[in-house]
Amino acid sequence: MKKSKIWIRICVHLLVCTTFGVHSSEFGDAVTDDITSISLLKQNIPKDYKIPVTYIPKEVGGMCWVTLNVFHLELSLRGLADKFGNISSNKYNISILIEMLKETRYHMKNLEVITSDFECHYRDEKWQTGHYFQFVEDFLNTARSNRDLPEECDPPPCPTTTKASATTITTQYPASGKEPLRFLPEVVERSLLSLLVIPIAAIIFLFVWKVKSRSNQHQSDELKSVEGGHFTGTEESLAPPLDDISEK
Repeated sequence: MKKSKIWIRICVHLLVCTTFGVHSSEFGDAVTDDITSISLLKQNIPKDYKIPVTYIPKEVGGMCWVTLNVFHLELSLRGLADKFGNISSNKYNISILIEMLKETRYHMKNLEVITSDFECHYRDEKWQTGHYFQFVEDFLNTARSNRDLPEECDPPPCPTTTKASATTITTQYPASGKEPLRFLPEVVERSLLSLLVIPIAAIIFLFVWKVKSRSNQHQSDELKSVEGGHFTGTEESLAPPLDDISEK
């Protein structure tokens, strides 16, 4: 009886050690994989390449930051992976990160509800390669350290549109009001003005030419009439009277 109990204890200990060993090795492999993938992607993708991302900052998301960003970050990585061919090493490394995000998302509850509650707080930006993958690495590290994610999150009040537009105007024109509002760039305005000069000059030229042609025609008609009258009068003066002819 004692021997059977000893064997049972040995088997239980072996199962526990095996289970923990497998989980620790998987965790270690995941950490190594994502660090390797991120470093390779930083090297292979140009530094000035702009990657679109939808996210919520930590100061807004708080304890729900991982839950709020997991879905949109996965979509961003999928869009980035589609830029590369099927045999590309970049696409393979991105797929490793996507699988980690899918694993994180699998254990979350009420993800859709929480995401919709914070919808007005999401920001759409384009980050350069280094900044983007620094965000991915920070996300994965935070997700590992916070295994117990909250199931409910209280969103802060949505930002108002008026405040945002006022901030934009203040940023563009800090000198308040002296800067004129331009709908077109200055270069385009100058080019349009230079193009308008040509038809205006042509219209003025045609108008002057028309006036001059009419004036010349009028003078010509007057000259013809004067010459015609003078010629008729001369003929009349040269012709002898009929009475004189008959007498002769």
